[in-house]
This record gives sequence, C-alpha cells and structure tokens, in this order.
Amino acid sequence: MPPRTNLSQVEIPKDFMIYPRSVSLGPPREGFFYNTIIALQEVALGDYNAIMPVQSFSSGRFPEPAVQFYGMGAGLPRRYLVWGLVMSIWNMLFTSDFRTSLVLLLYRYEEVGGIYFGPQESVTSLLRLPARKGDTTVTRKILPTSDPSNSTTKDSSNPNNITINPLTANRVTVEINSFGSPFPANNVFMAIISALSEAAVHPSTDRLQDPFSSHFESLACYFVTRPVMPPRRTPPIYEWRHLIQALPQVMEYMVARAVYRESSIEIKVDGVTVGLATFFDEERVKGLREG
Repeated sequence: MPPRTNLSQVEIPKDFMIYPRSVSLGPPREGFFYNTIIALQEVALGDYNAIMPVQSFSSGRFPEPAVQFYGMGAGLPRRYLVWGLVMSIWNMLFTSDFRTSLVLLLYRYEEVGGIYFGPQESVTSLLRLPARKGDTTVTRKILPTSDPSNSTTKDSSNPNNITINPLTANRVTVEINSFGSPFPANNVFMAIISALSEAAVHPSTDRLQDPFSSHFESLACYFVTRPVMPPRRTPPIYEWRHLIQALPQVMEYMVARAVYRESSIEIKVDGVTVGLATFFDEERVKGLREG
C-alpha cells in the first residue's frame, strides 16, 4: 500500500483501509481519474454523514471504467465513499496499476463495502449479491466552459459536456485562462480529487468565505480558491456547491484540449462571478513564500 502521509488533506482514519483486487487490463488511465471525479462530485453535494444509495457513475467522455460501489446495507456512508475513492485512486497512481478492479473497504477491520472500477455491469451481479431496491446507474455530462482567449463555447448537446444536477436552478459555469507551467495530467486530476474530498466535508449550501487551498503533498500542483473581493452581500454568493460543480468543468476543459497548465479560473453563478481559483506549480508557490 502507498504511504498514507501522501494522501490529500482530508482526514481519513488510520483504521480505514482498502484491499484492491485487480482482475484484468482496464480502460485508459484518464477514465479512472475522470469518472472518480464525477463520482466524488455527486457524493460531495450531499450530507457527508448520510447514507449514499448504491449507484454507478460514468461519463460521456469515458463510458468506462464505470465507478460502482456497494455497502453492507441499503448503501454506504458518504464519508466512507470519499475515503475509499481517494485511497483507491492514489493506490492506482502510486502502483501504476490502472486495471479493472474491485476495492474492498474496511473500517476497524470489518468490511463496510466496496468500489468496483470496470466495464458497465451490475456490481451486485459481479459479487453475487442480492439486487437492492433503488440501485441506479448515473451518467454525468459536464456544462460547457468559457475560454476568455477563445470566444467559442462548446455546444451543450455535445455528449462530452457534462450536465450537473444542481441543488437549485442556479447554473454554475467557469472561465479559464491557462497561463503558466505545464503539469503532468495526473497532478491536476489529483489536485481536483483532493479539493473535492475536502469540500465534501462541508454542507454544500454553506458559504465559502475564506481562502481554501488543497493539494497532494507529493505532487507539485496546488489548487487555491476564494470569494471575489469585496465579498458579495446579495445572491448569488460563493458556496461550497459552486466549487464542487465547477471543478469537473475545469477537468473537462483540460482533458478536451489535452492541455494541463497553471490556470486562473472565474467561477460564475448565473453569469455572475462569485469565486476565483488558481492551479499553481510548486515552484511558483515556493517563490511566493520566499518573496
């Protein structure tokens, strides 16, 4: 297992463990990151301590691997799923083992559930578990992003765009300006996963009013966000759900262009800028600290 000290800043109990069982060659590694982020987005929009009904997540861009999970009852506590997704994808990256796999989740030495990464099929069938009422398959599409350096906007009917399921009618969009050093794609994916896993702890409709930063300690990509200044006093106001819905759009922007660079981001709700965000290279962060 990879060292736990290199996990994201989200607090994962030491007695929460995973046991990955790879079974065959899998889809491209980008699909594992992409669909894990789609799953984390959905989990993070709900109550961190509530039960998540059994679901399967995939995307128009990467139909496989589907990310499917099960619990020992009607579902799985959302916090277990956050911990399991973070630890699973970090283990894949650390071991360079991106294959169809079943990851068992154990808490205090008892199995609490599992996560399956692989072709679309019923995880209950895979494990010979009885089908549970309410099991669903979710395919997400991402809203189009705006690029200030390119006035064209992607058609929302394109199956590679993601349609977010917001808690209200508020429409979250992003404008992205890539300006600096390139990153390995893995570093950007993991920074987004880290940010989503930390955002999941907060009630999604709470105001995001202080600067927030996230990164994996061993990866040279930092994510930072804050509300616009001066702070808005009337709606829309920057909330955790807006960040959660914006991050997959940033991912889609970079994946679609195969460009992973330092970037500045405006996060908008119904066309109004509520938050600003940046992906920084580690060397730039060091320079800011030393300066």
